[in-house]
Amino acid sequence: MTSSADSVEQRLRIAIDSSPSGLLMTDSTGRIVLVNREIERLFGYPREALLGQNIEILLPDRLREQHVEWRASFVAAPIERRMGEGRDLFARRKDGSEVPVEVGLTPLVTRDGFFVLSSVVDISARKRAEQRFRVAVESSPSGMLMVDSRGHILLANREVARMFGYSPGELLGQSIEVLVPPALRERHPEERAAFFARPSARAMGAGRELHGIHKNGHEVAVEIGLNPIETDEGILVLGSVVDVTERRRTEAERASLEEQLRQSQKLEALGRLAGGIAHDFNNILSAVVGYAEVLRSDLAAGHDVSRDIEGLLVAAERGREVTSRVLRFSRRQALTLGAIDLVRTVEDAAGLLRAALPASVRIELDLDHPDPAMADAGAVHTILMNLGTNASHAMPEGGTLRVALSPFYARDSFVRANPGLREGAYVRLSVTDSGLGMDEATRSRAFEPFFTTKPIGAGTGLGLATVHGVMRDHGGTVWLESAPGAGTSVHCIFPAVSPVPAIALATSESLAIGRGERVLFVDDEPTLAALGARRLEGLGYDVVAAVGPEAALERLRDEPFALLVTDYTMPGMDGLRLAREARSLQPGLRIVMLSGRVGELDAEALARAGVRRMIEKPVTLERLAQMIREVLDEGEGAVRDLRAPKGQ
Repeated sequence: MTSSADSVEQRLRIAIDSSPSGLLMTDSTGRIVLVNREIERLFGYPREALLGQNIEILLPDRLREQHVEWRASFVAAPIERRMGEGRDLFARRKDGSEVPVEVGLTPLVTRDGFFVLSSVVDISARKRAEQRFRVAVESSPSGMLMVDSRGHILLANREVARMFGYSPGELLGQSIEVLVPPALRERHPEERAAFFARPSARAMGAGRELHGIHKNGHEVAVEIGLNPIETDEGILVLGSVVDVTERRRTEAERASLEEQLRQSQKLEALGRLAGGIAHDFNNILSAVVGYAEVLRSDLAAGHDVSRDIEGLLVAAERGREVTSRVLRFSRRQALTLGAIDLVRTVEDAAGLLRAALPASVRIELDLDHPDPAMADAGAVHTILMNLGTNASHAMPEGGTLRVALSPFYARDSFVRANPGLREGAYVRLSVTDSGLGMDEATRSRAFEPFFTTKPIGAGTGLGLATVHGVMRDHGGTVWLESAPGAGTSVHCIFPAVSPVPAIALATSESLAIGRGERVLFVDDEPTLAALGARRLEGLGYDVVAAVGPEAALERLRDEPFALLVTDYTMPGMDGLRLAREARSLQPGLRIVMLSGRVGELDAEALARAGVRRMIEKPVTLERLAQMIREVLDEGEGAVRDLRAPKGQ
């Protein structure tokens, strides 16, 4: 009959022998006293061949001598070592081949003496997987970095080293901040800590434009994708890094080329406009000359000349409007998006377009008063000029050009078909002609740059390509509908803006008049300087006219003024510089500036120079009176002492 102790020992032997890990036991001299079945399988020895052998039989020749010393130190100070701790380990099979292993050690003190129980696991498969991962990482065309929460670089592949000018392995252990530009380096640890506090995957290209710093000091434009990984060591972040310097340079070149193409379109359109504008100005000048002759006769005869004067003013206003349209169309400036009234803008552009098209083309406007749109008024002029000109070419015998505005809602299906759009409200601008139309082959290529069906010399083929680029920059899109013989409709959609409630402004039938304040009026043209002074004197101001900025500064050195009204464009010194120097002489001086180039001036620079109002030339007396009164009434007490004394 088997005793209880024998039964327990038997079960223990079965458990050891069935363990999926290799188990072997050595005594204090390193002799093997126990091995299980997994050890036999792993090393290729039968059990009997291992029992009594020194443990070094299972080690590669190159490690045996060192292992004897290490084993002696372990016996002298035994401490449990868990699996996977320490350096990489290798064992030797019976056939001489090496195998990577993990070894756990447990010291045992028994009645029979000191023993060490070793757990041995073959990690060949894991090492192969790690090697495949390492090869994949090293061979990746993208840079790959792994960073811990302290910012230490744990992994940096060959592409990252190449991208930032380091040798392979040089980045390991360094702080990730070594790759951050100096201007951002101080705050980067705080941003890194915030990311580790709430880690989340970030796709490539998400967020703002990013830059790294090369070892030689130049910045590298990059895109970075981040993936947090949970490990036994805590959260680690694997980053994918792509050098986009060349892409950004290409994008900048493309933007520059597109701007040149747009400007080319403007020049082409202005050439066509020349005849129409000349016709308009001839009519205006005819009216001015005619009314002036009638006015001279009526004055000589003592007749009422009010109707003649009104006619002159109407003709001048027509000239101002034509000039304003041409200037708005021809200005070369960056796209400035803002909430604009498309109805008014389209009406304005259509008036300019009318002068560029043959008389056989009739323009019809159907403007449905939609919400304001997020757009650039100059760009809308460019779009209408291009589309209108294309439409006129499609109607060689004349026809109808219909320009329409209407609300448009981009739904999910439309958005999916037009990448870059967002679902929501838009304003649709449609330009429709009654011309020849297009077949499917022509429609499919209509937006290609330089593609045209016109004969040589009749156009560049940039019209629709330019419109496509402009609409993309607006966050909208463009498409066309056409069929042979049925005309063409081109539709552009601009993001809609919720309308702002109208604010009722108080109006007065009388002009805003002066109260005797001293005003210095400056223009480099003597006639305009004298005329400006006469106009303001009629409003009740004490006005001094100065011809040119130098004469104005002489006056400012000698006399106090409440207000400076100056032209912007003057030889030798522009109005902005005059404003700065005038304020240095009289710090409390208020300044109003007149210019035909208001839209091209830097608002911040004007404000720093003390300019309170910019007024576009030519300006009506009512508008000038209102602006001057507003400026003088801002901080009334500051200008009270600058009024002209009575009797002067």
